[in-house]
Amino acid sequence: MKEIICITCPKGCHLKVDEESFSVTGNSCPRGAVYGANELRSPVRVVTSTVVVEPVGASIARPQNPDCLPRTSDACPYEGSGKDLPRRLPVKTDRPIPKGKMFAVMAEINRVRATPPIKVGDVLIPHVAGTDGNVVATKSLE
Repeated sequence: MKEIICITCPKGCHLKVDEESFSVTGNSCPRGAVYGANELRSPVRVVTSTVVVEPVGASIARPQNPDCLPRTSDACPYEGSGKDLPRRLPVKTDRPIPKGKMFAVMAEINRVRATPPIKVGDVLIPHVAGTDGNVVATKSLE
């Protein structure tokens, strides 16, 4: 028996999965049973990251409401205008990819440079690391 914690909902059920039959106990919903069996057969994850934007002067589309703008915190104490820092574009895989391919996916993401204009959902890396997943933009660049 393998013990894992379910991550499909906030309950965090403690699952016990039989490594031969993939039967699951300890789940409080059907999604937990599916997650537990799949986690032992072939674990997958959605990868989220950022890529460098070139040229540096490109701007990320911001919400119209000024209350939604990012704020400076103790974790990020930079006080400047941000014009001298490289801009970053948030990206993610459009579907879960095999957990064993995560480092290969990150290596490809780290080599990418985004050039505007880019819209949400645009594919930046098709079939990343030889998987069926694509790396897509999660924000628009003007």
